[in-house]
Amino acid sequence: MSSAGILEETIKNIDISGYSRYRYDSEYDDSEGHTNKHRFTSDINFQSALDDNFFGVIGFRYDSGDNSGENSDAATQVGTNDTGFNYDNYGQTFNVRQFYLGYKAGNTTITAGRQVLGTFFTDDMVGTGIKVLNNDINGLTLAGMAFDNLQNDDDIRTRFYFIGKRNSTSAEFVTDRNLYSVAAIGSYDLVSFQLWYAAIDSVAQLYATDLLIGANIADIDLSLQAQYATSSMWAENFRLGLVLPLDDAKFAAIEAGAKAFGFDANAGYVWFDTDAVSLISFEDQGSFIDAGENILEYSLISGENKYWFLKAGYTFANKVRVGADYVSGEVTRKRINSTTNEYEAVARVDYKYSKKLNFKAWYSYINRDTIIGDYKHLRFEARYNF
Repeated sequence: MSSAGILEETIKNIDISGYSRYRYDSEYDDSEGHTNKHRFTSDINFQSALDDNFFGVIGFRYDSGDNSGENSDAATQVGTNDTGFNYDNYGQTFNVRQFYLGYKAGNTTITAGRQVLGTFFTDDMVGTGIKVLNNDINGLTLAGMAFDNLQNDDDIRTRFYFIGKRNSTSAEFVTDRNLYSVAAIGSYDLVSFQLWYAAIDSVAQLYATDLLIGANIADIDLSLQAQYATSSMWAENFRLGLVLPLDDAKFAAIEAGAKAFGFDANAGYVWFDTDAVSLISFEDQGSFIDAGENILEYSLISGENKYWFLKAGYTFANKVRVGADYVSGEVTRKRINSTTNEYEAVARVDYKYSKKLNFKAWYSYINRDTIIGDYKHLRFEARYNF
């Protein structure tokens, strides 16, 4: 076979996945004023079959965040001496994000190396470790994983704090710890469920249950989702100058949805509570029920939080969706006996240009009855999925 033929055959055996995305964000709050930023992100993963049942994956990431407007540092940051500590642990350049070997035998898949964790308590963070998935039981996936070298992701709100026992002088961060997790994920006709446990070494144990019921009645898609989660803290405080005492937390949420004839609507209620400071999700919002864009936060919580929400929209010709979210609630901080009432209103437009190319824009406004003040956030995004 010629060299050209070998190359062509090699390319045929490689699956490419990922996305390229541009975002423009304009934000305003009373403390920092206006901030405007461009961000260019691309994650591209290449998967290739190797000998027998083995396969390999390598993923590359490009990420650049640049200030917009008349700023002294508005010039592009690409190629500068950026260690990445303040920017998703990668720096603003090209990097290898995933690099792992996989083995599939029957209904069991084992992957080892640098990869996306994929837990209920994380979004897209990566770590170095091993993951095992098994589908021997019809409709049920069993998962187990162990990771270290966790990505110092910007969406981990506890990432800047030293963590330990009350009198500890340790300078370790949460991303210096190991993460272990097991799960059972099932899907049977109208019902699907998830049961998750994760342990962040010396930090916390996280538990989550998720139940989703869906049905189609008279061309109307109906759904009902319920979640319950808890965290059990091993660590006693976070420290970085300010000492934040830690305690266990509880979370409960329910969401009902309907979709028909171009219209869609969801309504729900979210409650989470801790006597001090805690977390329910480790990175970003995880897979928890969410609404709005900025008001709900699960990776660093305090006090008792109660919110109800409504999301609705209409889709024109399966291309353009116009919608709005409204989230309203109160936060009671028990240690200082203070209650804050707040709400977020979001207007959004999504345009599905093609199966792979999508555009979206939304505007979020948060109002609070405290001196923290209002918060405004405008985002435009263009995304191409491979």
